[in-house]
Amino acid sequence: MRRLRLALFRRVLPVLLASLGLALGLILGHSSQAIIHGLTFPGMAISTVKLNVQHAHFLQSVEKWEYYDSICSAAIVGLKPLTLITAAHCLKEVRLTGPLGLPMLGIAQPELLGMEQVELKQAFYRPFNVVAEDLTQDIAVLVFDAKVHSLIQPLRIRLGDYLPELIMICGYGRGYGEADTRHPRCGERKPVRDLSDFYQVLPKAYRDMDEMLHLQAQTQFAYTQELVHAEKALLAVNRLNDMDQYDHTMPMPTVGDSGGPWLVLNDLGQYELLAITSLVERFYNPSANWPFFQKQVPLSEYPYVAYGLRLSHPEVLGFLQYAQHSGADIQFTSAPRIPRLSQPE
Repeated sequence: MRRLRLALFRRVLPVLLASLGLALGLILGHSSQAIIHGLTFPGMAISTVKLNVQHAHFLQSVEKWEYYDSICSAAIVGLKPLTLITAAHCLKEVRLTGPLGLPMLGIAQPELLGMEQVELKQAFYRPFNVVAEDLTQDIAVLVFDAKVHSLIQPLRIRLGDYLPELIMICGYGRGYGEADTRHPRCGERKPVRDLSDFYQVLPKAYRDMDEMLHLQAQTQFAYTQELVHAEKALLAVNRLNDMDQYDHTMPMPTVGDSGGPWLVLNDLGQYELLAITSLVERFYNPSANWPFFQKQVPLSEYPYVAYGLRLSHPEVLGFLQYAQHSGADIQFTSAPRIPRLSQPE
């Protein structure tokens, strides 16, 4: 069985959400619309920005550099100084500049958020090879010099293990048939309660209809759990409706949504930051026996599970505390209870 899993895994690699088309230990790739079927929100209302990231990849075969751009999403967690949280895998092969070797990236259309003179001055993130081996390291903190004239409210990070009934997931991604958007899209999803039970992601009825495709998806799902070296570090949402049927009209994260916020409301009706989008898994191939597949629609439109990295997890919280003590403006819903600091390697 273990050998079968490894063989299948080579064919059904988990796909991360940065629009890099490269590997997270395995593969970073493409997906579908920006929070598919989500609703548009002003970025100022949900404290979310789009990042334009510049990358460089060395082509060994011709011994030359290839340059490309990508987008990711990020959550505003502080204003003094302006501080963003995003996914570390967004910075794979990022170009560096200046004496500090800072990533070449910027906030798209900062004027829409009432910002000007925005310049990156600090970046905290672990190397991609570390992230590739442990998804709990998929976190980056970016600190900017900026003038902020708007009344934008930074997101406080929700501490504790409480799992809400609904999570609002937001981001700037786009995919098949989607025009670019100046504003993020959001969608509400119920979190998966038990990540050890694949039937909560894709029920047994689909296995009865196509056992091999179901097994491929289950193998991919199981391998993702092996990339997380700590319990309860990931949150997940499926694409099932209230009748436990896969529903391609349900909102889901996609390419460009990496680093976007997973939000919950507090008792005062204010949004708090629970997690950030890390990765998505989609089907390896369509099945004639699964009725939701549509002709002429690419497989990138069919994610079945998306993951968010929980920011209150001790592994992540220690990293955030280190960034906070080094100059980032990060606020929590209560004083962090984790005493140790975690310095990027």
